[in-house]
Amino acid sequence: MSAKPRVIILLFTLLLATATISAQVPTGKISGTVTDEQGNPLPGVSVEASSPKLVGRVTAFTDLNGAYRLFSLTPGTYRIAFSLDGFKTVVREGIIVQIEQTVELDVALPLGSIEEEVTVTGQSPLIDVKSTVKGMTLTKDMFEVLPRGRDFDTLVTAIPGGNN
Repeated sequence: MSAKPRVIILLFTLLLATATISAQVPTGKISGTVTDEQGNPLPGVSVEASSPKLVGRVTAFTDLNGAYRLFSLTPGTYRIAFSLDGFKTVVREGIIVQIEQTVELDVALPLGSIEEEVTVTGQSPLIDVKSTVKGMTLTKDMFEVLPRGRDFDTLVTAIPGGNN
């Protein structure tokens, strides 16, 4: 084999090795399972990781088997919070993640207190504050049983609010 193909193969091998080395990202992972106190998996649990090394937070949700995975975590110390409605929130502090390490963190959530929120809506009666009109329909039967005289002044006092 001549020197030229060897140089090409050597350059190709170095290029491939460089690409492989640069593709490795120095991160770690946290994974595990979330269950209730009886050991049943809990789907839909919010798993939130926070750290001074992060800008913001990393959030994941458990699947039907209660499993979760937090990928691409920069090495450092983490605070992991597990929360689901109807259960108490569980927080694990001081979880250390190193480069290329997967931390297994299984958690059992205890039952929380059930809270109920009741919203009452009502409509206040309509009052026309601009109108001073008073009215009443007086039937013939009502007119005949009036205890007093049957003149206009007596009729006015028979109307509710007409005593003014």
